[in-house]
Amino acid sequence: MLQTKYLVVGKGHIGLATAAYLSNQEHTVYLFSRRSSIVAQTRTIHSIGSVSPGSYLVAACSNNIHELAALNGGKLPLNVLICCRGQDIEPYARILAEYVNPQMNILVFCSSRFAGRVFCKVLQRLGIAKEQLPAVADVNNIPFVSRGNMEDQIRISTLTNKFFVAAQNRIMTSRIVSAYQAVFSNLWAAASVLEINLNKVNDIIHLPLILVSLARWKSGEDYNPYDNLSSRTVGLIDHLDCDRIAVGEALGVLNLIDIKSHYQIAYGTSGSSLYEHIQQVGAYSSTTLCNPHHRYLVEDLPYGCFPLQVLARLAGVETPFLDSCITIGNKFLDIPLEWNAEFLELDRHQLSQ
Repeated sequence: MLQTKYLVVGKGHIGLATAAYLSNQEHTVYLFSRRSSIVAQTRTIHSIGSVSPGSYLVAACSNNIHELAALNGGKLPLNVLICCRGQDIEPYARILAEYVNPQMNILVFCSSRFAGRVFCKVLQRLGIAKEQLPAVADVNNIPFVSRGNMEDQIRISTLTNKFFVAAQNRIMTSRIVSAYQAVFSNLWAAASVLEINLNKVNDIIHLPLILVSLARWKSGEDYNPYDNLSSRTVGLIDHLDCDRIAVGEALGVLNLIDIKSHYQIAYGTSGSSLYEHIQQVGAYSSTTLCNPHHRYLVEDLPYGCFPLQVLARLAGVETPFLDSCITIGNKFLDIPLEWNAEFLELDRHQLSQ
């Protein structure tokens, strides 16, 4: 196999899993995180799941991007995978901006809607012309199911059957697919960035789970929101998904994936009801929420559901249940919802093109 260099940005469980998965395929991996890490000293990631088990040595791990560039001849690898939450996209764009070039292929593993668009917007505000941007691609899902156990240990339990990707245009999407399909055989091209961002469903699944257990969430209790999941709670997820689909249909997106189809495509589940599909995802049995800053609310509401509401307003679609979820959830979060139409630079005419 031809050895390729990759930069993995972010050292959460997705970042560690990505670094281990690429290292298992004998590629050279540089790992960057804004926080210091034991991996920076040992350069070792331990993978204990059924996918890519073993201990893997990365080329380098640092919280200083200049150190990593110096190890690579003063530049960064052309293939960059950003694994982060929505709130981290802007800081990472500012950190990487000095080394960005048009030949780069940047794959953004982030459940927030329009994360790739925000990344490009920050680069342009820093003086990088649109024509000089790298290919930057959003995905609708992550290529595997993983869980972090310790600072340097990851468990990858299964691969996603399919996940979809789209960059700024079809040419750049083709570039991304060419750059990454050799390492992610489950990667498929989507028609547009809008399609990708409407087919993200983490927020659709997670926010109702939080809203029905707000007292436990706010207390910081360590609990699994999928335990004893009732059909009524699943009905809330289904109802919220109907709002998402309505927005997509109004915007003319052809390849919308409803929530049941999402589970079937990604995880191979089956059944006539959403409840049946969710019950078949074994990874949910080890999910825990142990602090009131968990991504199920602090990422999925402001960077997932709120941008979906922005799209609904642009499309002229009423989304009463989505609106209610955002209103209730934000009473507990009490943070500004910044990814509005002006910030994302979205308008109805642009979306219809």
